[in-house]
Amino acid sequence: MNLKYKNVTAFCLTVILAAGLSACGESKKETSSSLPYVLNPTEYVLYQNIFYNETGDDYVGNTVTKTGTFAVLQDSYSQMTRYYVWGYNDQTKCCDWQWEFVPSDPEKLPKSGSLIEMKGTFAASDSALDGYWYENASVKVKTEYEGPECDIDMTSMSDTLERVQLANVYNFASEYEGKTVYAYGRISTPSSIEDPYYDGSWQQDFSSEDTIPAIGTMVVASGVFHNGVIGECSISATEQF
Repeated sequence: MNLKYKNVTAFCLTVILAAGLSACGESKKETSSSLPYVLNPTEYVLYQNIFYNETGDDYVGNTVTKTGTFAVLQDSYSQMTRYYVWGYNDQTKCCDWQWEFVPSDPEKLPKSGSLIEMKGTFAASDSALDGYWYENASVKVKTEYEGPECDIDMTSMSDTLERVQLANVYNFASEYEGKTVYAYGRISTPSSIEDPYYDGSWQQDFSSEDTIPAIGTMVVASGVFHNGVIGECSISATEQF
């Protein structure tokens, strides 16, 4: 699955960053219960140039810092975990960008959804999902995300990354059997959600005893994967996306 196949349409995500907390004279990390994000048109133009206009080789060897939301993707095609920092082009949030990176210390990564600064060296690699990634990357947490506890948190992913993660679930359902999951999208039918913004992109079935909102309502679906279906599913309308 390649991130290049994303169609650009309207994309919305409502986010509030919580203020930093302090107690007993000791500073604490800034935390947020809403997904933090950044707007950076320069990153989006660069992303387009590298992956659509094929200029990636011009940047190989450059060491840079990227600020954005941290996401973890389980790639069953390659049997590896992939790490990303992502954000949006502008306030319309119609276009997202995501940089894959290889952390120098995977054991010290923050929770998926945290706002981070990633510093790494751009490199070409056959192991990178789109042919390029940032290697030997250090990660500094700017805002720690207080998101849900689950195995697969797609609510911390850009729409592009959520679509890629679901493609893995569809094609390797047995590997995700019994894993807890959070996903976001629009109600498509009384037993499925679809891509939150793009018609015909994907559809994910669920099984729930909740009262299901009207077709088109933006929701978070949380439950357990069973044969590729989100079972034991809780459906909650949301204005976060």
